[in-house]
Amino acid sequence: MSLGDLQAEILGAVKRLGKATAREVMDELEGKRHVAYTTVGTVLDRLYRRGLLKRTKITGRGGAKYLYSPIPSEDIQTSFVQRALNQLVNAFGPSIVPTIYDNLDRISNEEANELKKKIDKARK
Repeated sequence: MSLGDLQAEILGAVKRLGKATAREVMDELEGKRHVAYTTVGTVLDRLYRRGLLKRTKITGRGGAKYLYSPIPSEDIQTSFVQRALNQLVNAFGPSIVPTIYDNLDRISNEEANELKKKIDKARK
């Protein structure tokens, strides 16, 4: 799962604002990029459906609208990695695991030990 430039900018705007409506996100992007209100709303909805944002329905003077807020970074990271691994295993089968394993030398010993603990826990 990857993010396009506009999706990344909108996700970043929501993170900066803490919580925001589509209008507030559009205002935050003003000066950096001209984007239609409907486009911002569509992208926010897609980010929500992908599990990258939370949303709450609120009622105001103009009727109902959504207030979006960020998901904690750890949850997003976990979601991205899980989806990427699932896609790799679905595409290449279990034979992809040794390739992933061979690249673990890029992480520190502490990170490797923590990873081993998580694997052992998941197997039980």
